Amino acid sequence: SKEQRHYLERVLRFQVGQSFLGFNQFCGEWEIVYENSCYRCVLQTRIPCKVEPSWLAFSPLKHDPMTFLIEKATELGVTNLQPILTKRTNTQRVNLERLQKNAIEAAQQCERLDIPAVHEPMGLSVFLQNLPQGVHWYSAIERSAESCRLEYPAGFIIGPEGGWTEKEKELLKKHSTNMS
Repeated sequence: SKEQRHYLERVLRFQVGQSFLGFNQFCGEWEIVYENSCYRCVLQTRIPCKVEPSWLAFSPLKHDPMTFLIEKATELGVTNLQPILTKRTNTQRVNLERLQKNAIEAAQQCERLDIPAVHEPMGLSVFLQNLPQGVHWYSAIERSAESCRLEYPAGFIIGPEGGWTEKEKELLKKHSTNMS
């Protein structure tokens, strides 16, 4: 992208002949050499591999904790990040562009070839009515005595810092397995 090119040329001050590793989930990882204001792929260092989809649906947090959540979820291999708005969500504002940048940085840091998709926020009930198919959904409902065995592909739903309301707990029990 224009932003990435600016970073390489103006911030890192790449010189002719210098190389770096570039990647995406479709082409894998390549050694790329800077040559006279253009870039040339010279060697494929890793081939792309099929990644099982996994989801994390979460109630948005304030700035720093949200960055930490996105970073760790990306490092753990989550492929889809879904902000969900609940009755007790601390913040209703979600900056999707910032979350996507956090996911890209975390993927680069842990040398992951794919980058999680960050989806538009939606209310919990709308999300539960439109759950992606073929995914085993698990929710964290505090103070529940149930135990479960995980099946994959998996999706996890975690609530706000203030916990779920009783109505939200009932909705979750209808659409997911409790894993608390």
